[in-house]
Amino acid sequence: VSLYRGNCRPLRFEPPMLDFHEQPVGMPKMEKVYLHNPSSEETITLVSISATTSHFHASFFQNRKILPGGNTSFDVVFLARVVGNVENTLFINTSNHGVFTYQVFGIGVPNPYRLRPFIGARVPVNSSFSPIINIHNPHSEPLQVVEMYSSGGDLHLELPTGQQGGTRKLWEIPPYETKGVMRASFSSREADNHTAFIRIKTNASDNTEFIILPVEVEVTTAPGIYSSTEMLDFGTLRTQDLPKILNLHLLNSGTKDVPITSVRPTPQNEAITVHFKPVTLKASESKYTKVASISFDASKAKKASQSSGKITVKAKEKSYSKLEIPYQAEVLDGYLGFDHAATLFHIRDSAADSVERLIYLTNTFSFAVLIHDVVLPEEAKPMFKVQNFSKPVLIPPNDSRYIFTLHFMPSTSSVHIDNNILLITNASKFHLPVRAYTGFLDYFVLPPKTEERFIDFGILSATEATSILFAVINSNPIELAIKSWHIIGDGLAIELLTTEKGNRTTIIANHHELQNASASDQSS
Repeated sequence: VSLYRGNCRPLRFEPPMLDFHEQPVGMPKMEKVYLHNPSSEETITLVSISATTSHFHASFFQNRKILPGGNTSFDVVFLARVVGNVENTLFINTSNHGVFTYQVFGIGVPNPYRLRPFIGARVPVNSSFSPIINIHNPHSEPLQVVEMYSSGGDLHLELPTGQQGGTRKLWEIPPYETKGVMRASFSSREADNHTAFIRIKTNASDNTEFIILPVEVEVTTAPGIYSSTEMLDFGTLRTQDLPKILNLHLLNSGTKDVPITSVRPTPQNEAITVHFKPVTLKASESKYTKVASISFDASKAKKASQSSGKITVKAKEKSYSKLEIPYQAEVLDGYLGFDHAATLFHIRDSAADSVERLIYLTNTFSFAVLIHDVVLPEEAKPMFKVQNFSKPVLIPPNDSRYIFTLHFMPSTSSVHIDNNILLITNASKFHLPVRAYTGFLDYFVLPPKTEERFIDFGILSATEATSILFAVINSNPIELAIKSWHIIGDGLAIELLTTEKGNRTTIIANHHELQNASASDQSS
C-alpha cells in the first residue's frame, strides 16, 4: 500500500510496481495496471499520466473518476530502444489529491531479427535520410514479411531496388540469412525534431507478434557537414570472416567549400581501418559524396569494447563542430573445426573403389551451432555425394558432432576439384573445402613453339647449341615436391630457371623475362 501526502489519502496500485523483465529491442510489450480507491467516502479524479522516457508509453485511464471503493485501469507499453536496463517513474496527477508516482522497469535485449531503431539522425532541410531495413531470419523455416507500414507523412517506405511493386519472394528471407527488404525514406522541408514509426509484421510464431522501429530525425537549417547514415552498422561478424567494409558519405550544406582533414575512430581501435584521402566538399551540394571507406576486421577485435565506438570527422572550418558517427558490430568469437585430411581425396590412375569419409565438426563458439543445410558445389557433384545428413544437426558449445558422410566416386577423367561445401547455419554460412587431385603434373612448351606437347629442336649443325623453354605446372590443390629429374640420351642438359606461384597465364605473361633469365642457383 502506497501512502501519500495530503492527510495520507491512499491510492493503491495493482501490481505495486511493474517489471517487464527482458524484451527484445523494437518489440512492444503491454501490461495493465489497476488503481484502487480504498476510501469509503471520497471520489478521486485523475487528471493526467506522464512518463519521462521514450521507452515507456502509458495510455489514458479507463475512467477518470474513481468512486469510493472503486477502481480503474491504464495500459503501459514497454518499447525498448536500446540494449540494457531501463527504469522510469510514471507521474499520475489528480485534481485534489496531489501527485502519485509509479515505478516501471525493463531490460532491452538484442532483437532476434537484428533490427534496430533509427535514432539520432541529423539532416539539413530539403535533404533526405533513407536507411535500408535489413531483416535477419533466426528460424529454420523461411520468414515471410507480411506487412510493413509507416506512421507520419514525412516517412515513406520504398523497395530497396526503387521499383514500384514486387513479388512475395522479395519479402521472403531464407533460414538464417539477412536480407534488405525495404528502404525507409524520410524527407522534410521543416526544421524540427521528427518522430515516426515503422511497423513490421511477419509470419513468425503467432500473428500477434510485430516489431515497431522508431525513426527519430532532427531536421535543421544550421550549415554544416552531415552524414547520410546515423550509424555505421557492420552487423554480425565471425572472427574468421574477411573484414567488412562500409562507405561514409557526407554532405556540406554550408555556403562555402570545406576541406575534410581527417577521419578516424575514437577511441583508437585495432579492428577499424579507415581509407581516407583529404577531400573538399563543395558548398550547397544536394548529393552525398563518398569521403572514406571504413573496414572492420573481426579477427582483431579482442575485447568487447572494440565492437563499438565513434568515427570522428574533422573539417577545416572553425564554425563547424566536429562530426561524430557511431559504429557497431557484433563479433562472434570462435570457428567450426574439422579434419582437413577428411575432405582431401586422391584420384588414382585406374578407377579405384569409392571412398566414404565421416565428417565431424567441432564448435568453439560460446553458443550452440545449428547446421541447417549442406550444399555441394555443382562441379563436385559428378564425384561427390552428401549422405546421412538428417537436418538439422545441433553442435553444443565446445563439443564435436558427426554431421554427414562424404561419399567419393573417383572418375579417371583427371579433373582437379578445389571448391567448398556450403554449410548453412545459425551463425551465417561456413565453407568446408573439398578437394580431389590426381597428383599428376602438367607441362607445356612455351611460345614461339607452336607444338605444346613436344620439345622439337628441328635440324641443327654439329656445333650448334639451342634451347627451348617449357613449364611444368602443379594444378593439384596440394603441394608436390619434385625430388629429381633425369635425361635419357646424350647432348641434352636441363636447368631450372625459376619457380613461382601462378598458372598458365602468369607464365605466358612473364615469357620475356624467362627468356633472358640465367639458370637459377636454387636446386630446390
